[in-house]
Amino acid sequence: MSIDATAFVHAALASAGITPLPDEVAVIIADYPKLREQADKIYGFADDLEPALTFDPLDHYAAESGN
Repeated sequence: MSIDATAFVHAALASAGITPLPDEVAVIIADYPKLREQADKIYGFADDLEPALTFDPLDHYAAESGN
């Protein structure tokens, strides 16, 4: 299924309540197909992993003691 990058980007930005400048939207639209392709590759890799992939930043960036 082919996704219309322009329609998707406008819908996603509207849904998130984000209003970038027109030239920024043009860059997002131009970059979306490549980003979608990369994300699809990650999903393909992770489909068989249980449980779902997670990231807890506290495991890697623990707060310094005394702050």
